[in-house]
Amino acid sequence: MATNEEDVKILFTNGIINKRQLKNLMYSTFHNYGVVKSSIIADKVKNLTFHYATKSGISLSIEDLRVPQKKRSLMGLTNNEVETTEQNYEVGNITNIERFQKVIDIWNNASNFLKEEVVTYFRESDPFNSLYIMAFSGARGNISQVRQLVGMRGLMADPQGQIIDLPIKSNFREGLTVTEYIISSYGARKGLVDTALRTADSGYLTRRLVDVAQDIIVREEDCYTQDGLLKNELINETSPNLSVKDRMIGRLLAEPLIKKEDNVILPINTQLTSNLLDNLHELDIEKLKVRSPLTCTSIRSICRNCYGWHLAYSKLVDLGEAIGIIAAQSIGEPGTQLTMRTFHTGGVFSGDLTQQIRAPFQGTLSYKTAEAANLVRTLHGTRSFLIKENVTLYIQNLKGACSKIRLPEGATLLSNTGQKVYTNQIIAEIKKDANLVLEEDSKTVYTNISGEVFFQNINIETIIDKQGNSVQKNRNPGLIWVLYGKRYSLPRSSELVAKLGQINTSGSIIAKKSILNSYSGIVKFDEASTTNEIKILNFSLILQNANILIKRNTIEEEKNILKFDNGKKFQIDVQHNTTIQNGETIATLANNLYKTETGGTVTYNLEKKFATKKRKGPGKLFSGTLYWIPEETYRVESSIRLEKLQTKNNTFIAKRTEIIPKTFTKSSGILQVDVVGKEISIKPGELFKINPAAYSSIERINGFVEPGKQIINNIIAQKLTYIEFVEVNNIEYVLIRPVQKYKVAREKEFFLNQNFFPHIQEQNFKIKTVKKIFLKNWEHIKSNGPVELLNTFLTLDIINNSSKLQSKFEILQKNKDIYQLQVSQYEILKIDDLITNYSNVHNIKIATRFLVNKNQYVTSSSTLAQLEIFFPIKGTLGAIKNNTANVNEILILQDKDIRPVPHFSKLAELKVKVGELIRTGAQLSTSTKSEYSGQIYSIDKTNVYIRLGRPYLISQGAILEVESGSLVQRLDKLATLIYEKLKTVDIVQGLPKVEEILEARKIKNPCILAPHEGYANVRNSKIEVTNDKGYITAINFTQRDKIRFSNGSYVKLIEPLTDGPISPHEKLDTLFNYYYYFEKLAINEACRQSFRELQLFLVNEVQRTYLSQGVQIADKHIEIIVKQMTSKVRIEDSGDTILLPGELLNLYQVEIITKSSLAVNEQAPFYTPLLLGITKASLNSDSFISAASFQETTRVLTEAAIEGKKDWLHGLKENVIIGRLIPAGTGFKHYKDLELQTNKPNTVIQTQTANIKDTVLRSRFNQLVEKQKNMLDF
Repeated sequence: MATNEEDVKILFTNGIINKRQLKNLMYSTFHNYGVVKSSIIADKVKNLTFHYATKSGISLSIEDLRVPQKKRSLMGLTNNEVETTEQNYEVGNITNIERFQKVIDIWNNASNFLKEEVVTYFRESDPFNSLYIMAFSGARGNISQVRQLVGMRGLMADPQGQIIDLPIKSNFREGLTVTEYIISSYGARKGLVDTALRTADSGYLTRRLVDVAQDIIVREEDCYTQDGLLKNELINETSPNLSVKDRMIGRLLAEPLIKKEDNVILPINTQLTSNLLDNLHELDIEKLKVRSPLTCTSIRSICRNCYGWHLAYSKLVDLGEAIGIIAAQSIGEPGTQLTMRTFHTGGVFSGDLTQQIRAPFQGTLSYKTAEAANLVRTLHGTRSFLIKENVTLYIQNLKGACSKIRLPEGATLLSNTGQKVYTNQIIAEIKKDANLVLEEDSKTVYTNISGEVFFQNINIETIIDKQGNSVQKNRNPGLIWVLYGKRYSLPRSSELVAKLGQINTSGSIIAKKSILNSYSGIVKFDEASTTNEIKILNFSLILQNANILIKRNTIEEEKNILKFDNGKKFQIDVQHNTTIQNGETIATLANNLYKTETGGTVTYNLEKKFATKKRKGPGKLFSGTLYWIPEETYRVESSIRLEKLQTKNNTFIAKRTEIIPKTFTKSSGILQVDVVGKEISIKPGELFKINPAAYSSIERINGFVEPGKQIINNIIAQKLTYIEFVEVNNIEYVLIRPVQKYKVAREKEFFLNQNFFPHIQEQNFKIKTVKKIFLKNWEHIKSNGPVELLNTFLTLDIINNSSKLQSKFEILQKNKDIYQLQVSQYEILKIDDLITNYSNVHNIKIATRFLVNKNQYVTSSSTLAQLEIFFPIKGTLGAIKNNTANVNEILILQDKDIRPVPHFSKLAELKVKVGELIRTGAQLSTSTKSEYSGQIYSIDKTNVYIRLGRPYLISQGAILEVESGSLVQRLDKLATLIYEKLKTVDIVQGLPKVEEILEARKIKNPCILAPHEGYANVRNSKIEVTNDKGYITAINFTQRDKIRFSNGSYVKLIEPLTDGPISPHEKLDTLFNYYYYFEKLAINEACRQSFRELQLFLVNEVQRTYLSQGVQIADKHIEIIVKQMTSKVRIEDSGDTILLPGELLNLYQVEIITKSSLAVNEQAPFYTPLLLGITKASLNSDSFISAASFQETTRVLTEAAIEGKKDWLHGLKENVIIGRLIPAGTGFKHYKDLELQTNKPNTVIQTQTANIKDTVLRSRFNQLVEKQKNMLDF
């Protein structure tokens, strides 16, 4: 190293050295003494530590996990605080959200306090504790994990990321309860899953970063730029929480620093070391301009001076260093750390919106009254002052000691001036970060009790959304009261008997419901049925011309037979007393007339020659003519039996010929064998040889021939036949096959004779005979047995089919042996179902009283029975309501719902009146306070009677789910509270956030940015910004956008005007429009200025995300990546150039083209700056080999081939792919030498030769060196 060893001051330190101090020690030795001496010192330190670690014999046992004694008392105090909060909620002082937030904060504070107590306990009581030594030396573990071992595990999040307000009070030493274990496992599961998923994400991010930055190499000493970054650009209110030293160490000065009064003169390109920055900080020098990769003007590289130090060695970077890949790895590698972090803490909640300011000691608080302060409500539901200017608080105790606390603008003050405060009392809250992302969320309020709803101080506003749905919102904070009572729903259309206010005993009737019939008929009760139902026989019909033959003492499968007078017999398919539907089959014809002897082919008509695609369905109704071409088919089980075939293929055989052993044919015809399908078929018919002379005149088409028509050779068809042309022994024959014809007539309907029913005017039932075919047209059935072509069925045809009437099939006994078929229609009223449904769901008692007798004739709308509904409990009928579903609801007040409170006052002195709603603690009289919340029910001389109730505080803007006066059951929705919450920044959230920034993703619901500085106002659903010259810009905004400014306030350029995240794309467009159209800068300057501001914004965003996870990355690495993302522009108008609109080019290339155009008086192109994500930037790389090896290989290579692109092999990746020496490290010098050689006039030919050989891709490193030697010799 260049540092003089004599100049180094050796500091003597006597103290405990932990991991951080050891790190600093090694850093300073490396920085001061170099690599060799540092490694010797590291070895000695290692030996020393191992020696003492072995000697001490530190080991961890269960006894080392000591739980602080203060834990028990702390748990007691915390539980009391939570209980108080719950009581506040029950009384209606705070909303459900405020209760939830307060409980979470109480437990979070308790957990943090216990954590501090753990540290104190170990430090003071047991400093040599193994666990304490291990965690606090930095060897393994951290304070968060120690807290879970011996403190408390704390609050956990559920799988959706919502915090569970039931904390885990135990630690791992004490052991968790079952409930705590279940809650704990939520977080643990989340950790494990996240670890698995995010590792892949992190690796992919690294790959994309490497691809975008791999061609950034330090190629030159200095780019001689005059530009740089100012100190106030790097350190300001929007920058992340990094010190000047963190952001400036290792950079070079961009301009000389001269401060004459202090005689400090630093020349340009001075390296800013740690000591130098400390000195400058002491001198309070603000005007510093440093060089940065963002402002470097080198093409495809960054010069040494703009890059600054190589941070591993704390010296200027070397030429040929692959800084792009170092940058990519520096950003990608911590991604794996962000991944693993969740696993260790198991998803424990440790976040807070505000920083709490506590009183340092007991005393009196005083401050100058802030005029600009608004009365607001905190997250915990307490009243406070939001101050709009800086305020200083003074706390003075009795001894005269005074403490001064400064509060910034926007802080919340919780105590009044002159108020006494206690040690550690929270007196103020400061918002932690102005850039916290808040999101709108909702929480539903459910009632814990059943009862009657009343509104207090609620102002309802009806809002109609885009879909036309109306929503009722609350305009100001108020209370929804639920007054105790039991709610019951009565059956629809029941008649209320009890009167409002009537006191009833359990068992007295509340209401009655009549059961009416819709149809007239005879009343029937089903004695066999267990269900309580009434049947009304509307009418019944008997089939007169047929009797039923009952099958007795036979096999179960055999069915009853329906025999008609004409002799036809049908098998009955339905059982006695079965419900039947319209069109349902009752019986099937027993002896089928449409049955063939063998298989064959069926067709419905003679025209179609091919089978239709209609599949077999439930059966198609058929009438007309069926044509059947018979064909016997025999399946042979094995090919061995087929070999024993006694007749040759395609030969004519006679009837009853034995074709295979024990198998005889049923008809004469031609025999054909299918060896593959193992089938033998016999096609019946006669064979006729075709006359050779008539070959040409015969049309060989298989088909039907009508009677009387010529077939061939003067052969005339005697009847309908089917001809088929076959070849036997190479001789052509015609096979004339017989056709069987079946005529299917349309059957008549049977009408049923009617029993005596005077109300029936027309015949309602018919029994139809239908014939259904189950075969497709031209279907070929392979069989040697009989085939049923169609079936005949009896079906029921109901003409007036009513949904309320049920048809039943009945077998009626006429006399001793004769039975007849009867079809009846009933109206069935099931009373049991009605009673069960209501008594189960609504917990009410119902009894049935029948008002008709069996076989009694009733007209329609007669009252058959009455349901009597009883009071299930003793009480007073408190309310009757008809709800939205037109159902009567009642509320019964029990004695326990009304409580007396003695008042000991005259009636005139009472401060309450009947009907008034009061909360616990309200003054009833001067001497009496209410013990209960509720409504004043009645007042007498000695007592005030309070009907108990529960108030629910509803915040402004809440959506109301009930109406005043409605009746609710326990766990019914009352309202939905709308509130803002901090977006859950989980430990894993960092990685997707980094990815979102670096991929330049479009952001949902971004904020609106100020297009220029000026005064902002809201007018007609538009934000208007007026600048000093009177120019107005109007921006549309929706009702969803929340305004962040007050009307008439002054806003700066790109200041967010509404809530929401900042979209980098919109920020870039706004900046460019401002600089180009308002500031009238040249287009390239407008682009550069816009890019510069956006680059700093992106660097800060990435830094902020990593810092929130405790990971620190040097700015220069992020700057290199961001520079690659912001280097392209899009051509909007090509001017007189050959560029195309929409083309993407580097800014420096367009600047050269613009200069050239202007030099020859041509119109220059117009372009706009473009932000590309790392993936798009990689695919738009100048090197098509690099882009193709990354993603979309086919597309990239195809485009490159079509456009005739050249790859100049500047980067690392393209050289690695084709096997050349990479232009970085030692390879950089090699290529530099080639360049120097190329510049010599006498070596032009040799260099060209080398390049040709190089292009042929045979240039491995050793061969290249040899070729160079040969060329030099030549």
